Amino acid sequence: MKLTESQHRKYFEARLRGQRLPSGAQGMFRCPFHDDRTPSLSINFEKGTWTCHGGCGSGGLFDFEEQFTKCDRETARAEVAQLLGEKQFSFARREPEAGYRYTDASGKLAAEKQRFRRDDGSKYFQWRRPDGKGGFEYKLNGFKAPLYRLHEVIAATYVLVVEGEKCADAVAQALKNHLKVAVTTSPDGASKCGQAPKWSQDFSEYLKGKTVCFLPDNDEPGRAHMEAAAVSAYSYAFGVKVVLLPGLQEHGDVYDYLQSHTADDLLALIEQAPQWRPPASASTDFFIGALDFAKMVPDEIEWLVKGVIPRGWNGAIIADPKSLKSYSTVDLLISLALGQDWLGFEVPRRVRTAILAREDSPGLTGSRIKLFLRGKAGDPALFETFNDWMKVNSRKQTATWALDNDEDVRLVIDRLKAAGTELLALDVFRKMHFADENDNTEMQGILDRVGKIQAETGCAIAIVHHTNKSGPGSVFYRSRGASTIHGFMEWGIGFTTINPDDPPKERIRKMEFLSKAGCEPDPIFVRAEGGEDVGVIRLVKLQPDQLPSPKNRS
Repeated sequence: MKLTESQHRKYFEARLRGQRLPSGAQGMFRCPFHDDRTPSLSINFEKGTWTCHGGCGSGGLFDFEEQFTKCDRETARAEVAQLLGEKQFSFARREPEAGYRYTDASGKLAAEKQRFRRDDGSKYFQWRRPDGKGGFEYKLNGFKAPLYRLHEVIAATYVLVVEGEKCADAVAQALKNHLKVAVTTSPDGASKCGQAPKWSQDFSEYLKGKTVCFLPDNDEPGRAHMEAAAVSAYSYAFGVKVVLLPGLQEHGDVYDYLQSHTADDLLALIEQAPQWRPPASASTDFFIGALDFAKMVPDEIEWLVKGVIPRGWNGAIIADPKSLKSYSTVDLLISLALGQDWLGFEVPRRVRTAILAREDSPGLTGSRIKLFLRGKAGDPALFETFNDWMKVNSRKQTATWALDNDEDVRLVIDRLKAAGTELLALDVFRKMHFADENDNTEMQGILDRVGKIQAETGCAIAIVHHTNKSGPGSVFYRSRGASTIHGFMEWGIGFTTINPDDPPKERIRKMEFLSKAGCEPDPIFVRAEGGEDVGVIRLVKLQPDQLPSPKNRS
């Protein structure tokens, strides 16, 4: 259907309210898509076409309406028809040249973005959603599209962010054998002409704990878009890189880069790129608005171990001598790395763990890991990928490592980020530094370095520590050394032996909990079963009727 010049005028008169339309066939106007103080929007009323000379775009009435109301093509047609007093427009149906599936977190189709080509060669897009009846509806009705390939992003540890679905598909195909890498894009691409960024803070929340690399198009809107996205993602991700691809022509993108380079070339370029930091102007102010601050905090605590260890919190595993502190630490890390519940506590998902084992010999630590793994049942695939989910550093890998040493601290930060680690155990804490354990000032300096590791990686850290042999109060208040150690704990797991005079294999340990989140779980009782003689170790939670009578407890 061909519209008349009077219809073109009627439409633009409605959309450019407050601006006078000239009587001639063409005119210049202030563009509504950016802060346009000097008119830069030219309109040809005879042809019904427009161009923003500031860079906002060009096209016909439906293109203008799509951008004006941020709607899809079908909605734009309906809106223009309503403005012109028409019931509907009839158009020959074009077949899409591509379709991009946007999924929800479970991988179910949430919406599809279709790409069409006009007769003049320009492209346009149209959204559609499943209507629940086996077909589609072409009105989004307030639906906000998520990140492209969202279910893959959630499962990945390394995420590449590109501009546009075509680029995302091309990079994903090139990296199809790299199972831990997901490729995504925001649904609306880059902004133009100083408009607000099209990257939503909601997108950044899906990048929690991941290493993220942004690959901007080679033009100013693309670079600005990725810069804004990187600033948003920085406080969520373990690490951020922004990589400018070499050798691209103006407006070139990663799809163009892959036409003359391999996937290995791309990965090497990313690997060599330095970590990105927000520019000073983008850094958080000394004070921020209370509402903005509150929005940064999830509505619910994200638990590594439900009710015991929150994600990203610092804590301690405190134990009396010979009370299973190292045993239990290894068992905890293995359970998290396998995504298996631990001593009756829910582990909501697999967690990448690491241990700096500096007290026991490497052989003893390795033996414990082997024996505990033999005691775990589960999907064989979990064990095949176990190397990626639990990391170990012992004296065999690094003869010395200390929190007092800046280079050692930087080394572990970089390694934790690269591995995507979410829980690090320091076993034992007194072997990690040369400070006086009883000096509050010296210990605060050491704990500040632990806090630096946590702050830069987002990783929860457990210091494994001894108690004094005797003294009043709970196991946590009896932690050895300066009082600052107790103040460091945002969560704690404490072990005492209730029958220390019994033979070692009959000893029962009481496990208590501390949490600044409140509502600590009730204490439980555990016993280690098995050993090297039977080739397996298990920690078993005991029921009340399995406990010795109170008179026999210490």
